Amino acid sequence: MKKTLVAVAAMAAVTGAMAEVTISGQLDQAYNTVRTTTAGQVSSTRTTLSNNALGQDALNFGVTEDVGGGITAYGNVNTIFNATTAAGSALTVDNGSGIGVRGEFGDIRLGVSYADTFFTSAASDASGWGAGTAVGQVHGVGTVGAALNSVQYTLPQFISGLKINLQRHVGETAGTRNGESQGGSVAYTTGGLSLGYAILNGKNTGAATDWTTRPGVGDQAAVQEAATAGSTSRANAFSASYDFQVAKLWVGYNTLASGGNTNQTATSSTYGISAPFGAVSVGIAASNASYKSAANASITATGTKLLTSYAFSKRTSAYFQYGVAKLSGNNGSATGNGIGLWHKF
Repeated sequence: MKKTLVAVAAMAAVTGAMAEVTISGQLDQAYNTVRTTTAGQVSSTRTTLSNNALGQDALNFGVTEDVGGGITAYGNVNTIFNATTAAGSALTVDNGSGIGVRGEFGDIRLGVSYADTFFTSAASDASGWGAGTAVGQVHGVGTVGAALNSVQYTLPQFISGLKINLQRHVGETAGTRNGESQGGSVAYTTGGLSLGYAILNGKNTGAATDWTTRPGVGDQAAVQEAATAGSTSRANAFSASYDFQVAKLWVGYNTLASGGNTNQTATSSTYGISAPFGAVSVGIAASNASYKSAANASITATGTKLLTSYAFSKRTSAYFQYGVAKLSGNNGSATGNGIGLWHKF
C-alpha cells in the first residue's frame, strides 16, 4: 500500500499545480540453509538471514504532476538494501529510478532500468524468481543487463493488451562504445494468456567477468572468461504463461551469444506450474541451461525449485522455498531451503 503525501512546493505556489508524492517499498527476509558439494566432492553447509527470496528489500519515493495537455510528469527514486546486514547496508539506486513524461504519445523515461530481457526471463518462472540463496533457479541466461543507465520509450497502446518498449543503454566510457546496448520488448496479454519477447544487443567490455562458462551452484562460484573486447553480444528471452484460474502454466526460453574472434553461447529453458489454494499458493519450476566456452567446452546445469506461500493479507505473506541444482559431469551440486516473511507497503 502506498503512503501518499500531497506536496505543495514552490512550483505549486507559482503554477497552482500540486505534485503527489508517494512512499512505498517492501521487506523480504528468510532464514536459509544451503548445502554445497564442489567438483572435488567436498561438502559444506551455510545458514543465512537474507533478502531477495521473493523480492529485494526496497524503499521507493515517487512523484507525479499533471502538467496539462494530457501530459503527466513523474519521477522515482527506487533504492534497495539488505535489512539484515549487521554492519549496515547502504541504499543503492536501482531499477525504476529516474524521470519521465507520459501522454497520448506514449511514455519517455530517463534513468536506471534493467534490460527487458531480465523482466521477460523472470516472467517465465513459476517459483517466484527468487535469487541469492534460492537454489534451483539456474535458467537466468537471458537475465543480462541489470541496473543500466538508460533512455526508454514505450509506444502508445494502439492494440488492447499489447505493449512495445524500446531501450537504449549507455556505456559512459570515454573513447569506446563498450558497454553500450540497445534492445526492447513486445508483450501481449489477453484473457489468461501472457506472451513476452525481448532482445538486447551490445558491446562487450572485455573484462574477465564478461562470460560465464560454468554457472555457480550454492556457494560454489561460477567460472568466467573474457569475451573479445568490442565484439557484439546478443541476448533473447521468451516467456509464455496461461492462467486457467485453478492453475497457471509457465514456460520460457533464453539465448545468449558473444561474437568476435571467439564465440561463446548459452541457452536455457524453464517450465512450471503454480496453483492457488485459498490463502496458500504453490509454484514449482524446472529448468536447464547449457554453456559453451570460447574453446567449445560445454557444461549443463539443471535445477528444480519449489515455492509455497501463505497470505496473511494482500500485503503480508509467509513462505517456504526448496531447491536443488546440479552441474553435469559431477562438477558440483547444491540443495537449499528457506523460510521467510514478505511485506509490501
